[in-house]
Amino acid sequence: MKDLETKFQAMRKSINTTEEAFRLYDALPVVQIEEMMGMWKGSGFPTGHTMDGALETFNWYGKEFEDADHVHPLVFRSLFGTLFKVNPALMPVRLATLIPSKPFGFLKYIFLPLRFFFQAWSSKARVRLTEFRGKVTATMVYDQLPIHDVFRRVNDKTLLGCMDYKGMGQFFFFVLEKVEP
Repeated sequence: MKDLETKFQAMRKSINTTEEAFRLYDALPVVQIEEMMGMWKGSGFPTGHTMDGALETFNWYGKEFEDADHVHPLVFRSLFGTLFKVNPALMPVRLATLIPSKPFGFLKYIFLPLRFFFQAWSSKARVRLTEFRGKVTATMVYDQLPIHDVFRRVNDKTLLGCMDYKGMGQFFFFVLEKVEP
């Protein structure tokens, strides 16, 4: 397992394309639903996708898995440090798949004060086992969007996610790290 972690960290710094990311992703073990429970801190995994840095632009914190039927796919941090959940159906996800958002960092200062218009007061996804790239693994299924986030395990506290968004030409990768309560 330690070899896998070391390989992941080294490859994370050198990967620049979707093909390279899939070579790593495909080598990782699957994730069971029970392993997903809890709060996860998210970070980017750049591959040249237009969404690289998009979530971070808006102060993305991560994801929260309460149980298999109650998942909060987008958790953000306010300017004051409090966490809040967002309804992905109200976010410009399709636009982010077309236009790079990194140059628009200033949008955070518009989004965060207006967050109440985007907030979710109930879960907006669930987690199921699905087959993806020849392996059955934990997958977060969005309630209102044609998006599946499919996970592979780096170790007990780190996951590599692949966003499969129907109609998006390129897969989007990200990392989740378990937050201890």
